[in-house]
Amino acid sequence: MKASPASKLLAAAALVGSVGLVAAAAGASVTPTSAHATPRAEAKPHVVAFRATYHGTMSLLWSSSSVKVTSLVGTGTIPGVGASTLRGTGISSPSSTCDPFSGTGSITSAKGALVLRVVESAKQSACASGSAAPTTVTVKGVATVLTGRGIYLAAKGSLAISGSFSIQSTAAGSHESDQFTATLVGKLTVK
Repeated sequence: MKASPASKLLAAAALVGSVGLVAAAAGASVTPTSAHATPRAEAKPHVVAFRATYHGTMSLLWSSSSVKVTSLVGTGTIPGVGASTLRGTGISSPSSTCDPFSGTGSITSAKGALVLRVVESAKQSACASGSAAPTTVTVKGVATVLTGRGIYLAAKGSLAISGSFSIQSTAAGSHESDQFTATLVGKLTVK
């Protein structure tokens, strides 16, 4: 039997309705077409202050031409946010007592997270207080925020880094774990 135009229309309406239910059940939103529907407002970007000091341990691996931070883990507190953890890795090619460095890292808390990158430049410096180990190294730089989630959703901006740690050896092939302190401060634009 041939389907009538009315039954084809009814079948198409049923199919559209069932697809809408499946999409809604899968988490998709169905936008009402009523003239009285109000559009959902998008979150406006706003600026938040960030300041935290971290204390922890970093692992260093020395070669004849570089020093790698193979692991950096520290804990701290972000005012108004709570406990957080800083993790990272990095590298420097020391040729004097004051050299640039680069690296990547993250800051995580129960309320959000940031992904960071430090690009080697004149703004980044790791400066030893002495010309031979053991000695203290002071670090200054800028970490660019690549992304964020939670309260730091779509974060943009940068954080100034200042900190220090002590090294015991610079011999190629040596591996050591040292205590560090680092403070990160800045203003971020978030959604």
